[in-house]
This record gives sequence, C-alpha cells and structure tokens, in this order.
Amino acid sequence: MNYQNELNEKQYEAVTTSSPYVRIVAGAGSGKTRVLTYRIAYLISDMDVLPWSILAITFTNKVANEMKNRVVKMIPNCEKDLTIKTFHSFCAYFLRKEIDILGFPHSFTILDEEDQTKLMKDIAQEMGFKKGDKIVGRALWYVSANKLKNKYPEDIQIVNPTFEDERTCLEMYTRYEEEKNKAYCLDFDDLLLKTIFILENYVDIRNKWQSRYSHILIDEFQDTNDIEYRLVCLLKKPSTGLYIVGDPDQTIYTWRGANQNIILDIDKNFPMETIILDRNYRSTQNILNSANKLIAHNKLRVKKDLYTKSANGEAILVHAAISSRNEAEFVAREIQKLVETRQYSYRDIVVLYRSSYVTIDFEKALTLKRIPYRIYGGLKFYERREIKDVLAYFRLLINPKDNISFERIINVPRRGIGDTTINALKDEAYKADMSLYEYVNSFDVEETVIARKAFNNLKSMVVALECTKKKISNSEEVISKPLEDLITDLGYMDYLRQDDEADERIENVRSLFSDIRNFLKTNPESSLDEYLQNISLISAQDEVSEGQYVTLMTVHTAKGLEFPVVFLVRFNQGVFPHNRSISEGGYDALEEERRLAYVAYTRAKERLFITCAEDFSYVLQGQLKASQFIKESGLEVKKYNDTYTPRKVREYHFEDSEHIGFTIDEPLTQDFSTPTNGVTDWRVGDVLTHKTFGRGVVVAVDEDIIDVNFETHGMKTIMGNHPFVKKEGE
Repeated sequence: MNYQNELNEKQYEAVTTSSPYVRIVAGAGSGKTRVLTYRIAYLISDMDVLPWSILAITFTNKVANEMKNRVVKMIPNCEKDLTIKTFHSFCAYFLRKEIDILGFPHSFTILDEEDQTKLMKDIAQEMGFKKGDKIVGRALWYVSANKLKNKYPEDIQIVNPTFEDERTCLEMYTRYEEEKNKAYCLDFDDLLLKTIFILENYVDIRNKWQSRYSHILIDEFQDTNDIEYRLVCLLKKPSTGLYIVGDPDQTIYTWRGANQNIILDIDKNFPMETIILDRNYRSTQNILNSANKLIAHNKLRVKKDLYTKSANGEAILVHAAISSRNEAEFVAREIQKLVETRQYSYRDIVVLYRSSYVTIDFEKALTLKRIPYRIYGGLKFYERREIKDVLAYFRLLINPKDNISFERIINVPRRGIGDTTINALKDEAYKADMSLYEYVNSFDVEETVIARKAFNNLKSMVVALECTKKKISNSEEVISKPLEDLITDLGYMDYLRQDDEADERIENVRSLFSDIRNFLKTNPESSLDEYLQNISLISAQDEVSEGQYVTLMTVHTAKGLEFPVVFLVRFNQGVFPHNRSISEGGYDALEEERRLAYVAYTRAKERLFITCAEDFSYVLQGQLKASQFIKESGLEVKKYNDTYTPRKVREYHFEDSEHIGFTIDEPLTQDFSTPTNGVTDWRVGDVLTHKTFGRGVVVAVDEDIIDVNFETHGMKTIMGNHPFVKKEGE
C-alpha cells in the first residue's frame, strides 16, 4: 500500500514514524481516526508487527468496530487477531480469563446502572429507609466517587465526615459490595479496578500480559482518567510502543473524571514525539478562524491553528433576538429557507445547545413550521419525567376523570401510597362509579376502607387542587401564579431537590412556567385548557419521513459528529458558559466551557448560525446577554429588527384525516392579534382599575406581571397588559 498517496504530509509522518512514544495532537476534523487506522495497518504491513500483539483502545464500541472493519479491508485475514476495544470491554475480556485468581467464576455478571440502582434501593429498604429516599442517590454517587479514586470500603476510614450522611453511605457501600460479591457480580467501575488489582498484585499475570502487547494505541486520549492511565502503565513494559491520539482542546468530560493533564504532561513521563495534525477536512476557513480565535483564550492547551485548503465559505451568522421565542422562530424560518431553496435537506441540519431545558421554544417553533425533528441524548421537553408529572397535576384541574394522570402523581411526591393502597382505591372508586380523583374528593376518611394516613395524604392533595381550581376559575387572574403555588405547596419542588439531577429538573420545571407565562403574555384571555391542548399537539407530533429530520442535541452528545449546517442556540451568558459550572469550578471550568463551545463550532462543515436571546430568563432570574464567547471568537453580535410578519393559521385536511393547523407563508389580510391595553411601563405605586376586581394599587412588578392590592378583593397577581386593566391617568 502506498501510504504517501493516501495521506497528507503530517498524517503520513504520524503513520510512519519510528518513534516508540508518539503523541498525536489531532485537531477537529483532521482525520485522527484515519491516522490511527492506517497506523495499525502500517505496523502490520511495513513493520512486521504481529496483529495479536497490538492493543488499540477507543472511546466507544462503535468506533472500535469501524476501525476494525477498516483495518481488515487494508490487511485481509487479520480480524481474529486484532484487539480493538474500549477500556471497559478490554477489562471484561481480561477478567474472563484471569478473575478466577480472585475466587470469581469466569461467568461473572456485569451490572448496568439500573441493576446498581435496584440493588442499592433494596439495601436502603433493609436499613430502614424508603426506596425513594435521597440517601439512595447519594450512596450511589459515593460508590462511584470512591471507585474513581480506587477506594473500596475497606480503604476508607472516616475520622471527620465530609458530609452529613457519609457514615451511612459507607455502610451502604459496604453492604453493596457484600451483596454484589455474593452474587458474583461486577459493576462497570469494578471492571477497571479488578483488572488493575490483578495486574498490580500478581506478577506472573502482569508479565504475561505485558509480553503479549508490543504496541498500545489509544484514541481520544484527552478523555482518559487517572484509573485508565494507571491501567495503561501496568500493561506496558519499557519496550512497549505507546501511541496516543487526542486533542486537549476537546476535553469536555472532566465531570466524568477525564484528566486533561495526562495528555498535556505525558511528555514529562515518556520521551514523546509530538506531531500536530492541524489541517482540517471538515469545516470552511471562516468557521475555523472563529474557532481558532475562541480556543486561543485558553491557557491549558497545546498551541495549534486549524486551517483548510477549501474555500472560505459563508460568513458565520450571529443573530441576537429580542426574545427567546423570536430566537426559536428565527431558527425555524432559516431552516425552512435552507430546505425550501434546496440547498440542504433536514438531515443536514443540527440544532446544538448547552443544556437540554432550552429546547422547549425550539420544539414549538419547529412544530409550528411542520419541520420534523428528533432529539438525541434526551427526551423531548414535554416527555421529560418532571414535566409529565407537573402537567399531570394540571390536567386533573381540567379533567377530574383522568385516572392516568392521577395514577402518575398519586405518590409523586411521596405520600406513603403503596400498591396495596392503590389497588384498594381502584376497587372502591369502581364500586362508587367514580374516578380516583372524584372518589377521594367525595369521601371522608371515616367513610372509606383505605388506610387513614394514606387517604388523608391523598385528601390533602385533592384539597390543594380544588383550591387552585377556584383561583383560576376567573380567567382575569394570571394562571401561572396559582399553578406555581400549587406545585410548590404540594412539595414537588422539594421532591426534585432530592434527585441526582435536581438542578436540571428544576430548571426544566421553571422553563415550563416561563412557557406558560409567555403563552399568557401573547394570549391574555386564554385558559389553562387551551394551553394544555396546544402542548398536547406538540408533544404528540410524530417523526416524519425516516431519516429526514432536523437533529437536536447537546454539544456533549454531538462530540465526534459533523453536520453541513449547525445552529448553536441560546448562546447566552449563564447558559453557555453555564453559570453553575463556573461558580463551582472557577477558571478551570470556564476553560472547559470554552472547549465545549469550540467543539460546537467545529461540528459545522459549511454553515454556522449562532443565536442568542435578550429577554428575561425565568431560569436564570435575570436579563439574558450574549455569551462572552461570541466576542472572543472575533464575531459581532448584530441586533436584528425582526421583520417577520405574523401569518394566519389555516386548517388543512390530509389523506389520513388528521386535522392540523399550521403556519403558512401568507401575510395577514386582517388583524388576528390578541387584544391588550397597550400599557408596558408599570411601576410600583401606579393606580389602576380592573373590570372585575375594581380599583387597586400596584405593589410589585415582574416583567408583564404585576401584583395589585385591590380595595375590595385584596392581593391579586394579574397580567399588566390585560384588556380589562386600565391605568388611571391614561
């Protein structure tokens, strides 16, 4: 094979180098997988290395299989002798052969995350806790955190606990290991740790495996953690070649233990030859220029500037919208233009974001444009557990016969309702010819066979729902306020705070309330029923035309992928870079956020759109501002006058008889806007008159929502732009 004809100059140097220790710093889109694959083939074909003496480690099983297939095409008949695996799959392979030294059978079981959680819940219950108590999640975190440090229970001595429940967590960790070992089970962390233990403590086995591999090659080395690096050092002897490929500028998994310093400082431990691959085969030069400027602000890196021999391409478009909703509408319109002008198909386009809670606006905008989409790495917004929980409560306000919603939230948050109670409640409701909600609302504890405590808890929930019904029965008062109060009073927000993913789930619920407020802002005379119907249509949208859809995903999920067109959305300070990450991690976290943005930029092949919003964020509790990364990229935030003309909604009947209302590209010929009073400058102390509540004074202002102390109706929270409201003096 003529490798020189297949590779560029730097790639050829990287593939054919004779150095025993090689660090390939491979920029985004520079062909690192190609180089690694050709290196394996070159070792076999030109350096006479036996295939079975090569160990290649990749980040995912998918990449491992792809690499193996490519090598086999170049070097036929070597498939059975090649070892190309992930760290975990290699360790499982090793332990199947060597774990009997620890008294385990070769047929041990590997526990997945769900298995681990179930085991820990059972242990918690045996110790007197409930399966849903927060101690379960904390104990699982404690297990993982200590295994990342190579610490089993016997290695931990607690003198002064570092947190309140540490002694309990250690006891649960101990019992977890006992139960797991009795069943001859290993979790994913054990695969690495047991392999390391055997290699460190059994010299004969270590020598056998060190003698087996003469070359070790590792992909995505920037994501290697301390435990994995320790394993590599145990597998190699002084004469073993070490060939690592990675990009420090794409280290975005430190929260999972990745240690960027390993790739940055490895030349201090081994006499590494460093080869930089900086020619990019993916993106246009305009995209690369901004990516280079952005990442140059990081100090912890190996300096490089990506370039391409392709055209400069289109300029990066930065759009600052006046609101989150307008931002989403802009993205949907631009996607529609790209597809309608036949420049691109839906499958060519990806929408990237830092945090999953921002998808709500974009899902709605895409749906209204009838643009098919699919979310990777997460559920659609309205399908997320916490959103479905909250909406289940809201649906019961509208339809008390909705047993599906009632059963969903009967024990969320926990009310001590077990299967026995649920079955008894169903039987009693059936006998009374009532829904579950109606039964609880109609009967008192003395009149039912349901256990007193459980029934009283359900009664309290239903009473809270009935009170909320009364608050929202008069459509003039802001619907969102009593709904927020309901969810808080029921203890649901406190319940979420006990979750392992509490921050993200709470952000999602707040984003839902923000969505309700925005709906009310543009539809001040609408009802909760209308809102629920609208989102039901959105959440029920099917994927259209297999493969032909816009992809939505987090930047973390997008790593390793590429798309002709990338929309990087909600690029706002506090969102990206993320407030919590910076506050907890300081400067190092800021550098990682910048690396994450760099990864986002370099997913784009031809077009890159960057968008941000400038309205009030209910999640951040502040005004949105453009991300600092835009300026650092050498780009300017241009504020666009949104010239988008409202379109009328038409109804169309399709062959499947589905009745769908959607926006078409036809200007309005008459006024379809919702009525408002035109007042936008409310201040504390303003006096107003309300058609129903009478005269009152404004005591608080939050955007378009005002708190008013009415002379005859007391405190009310209302929409400031409602047509029933008139400011005195105007």
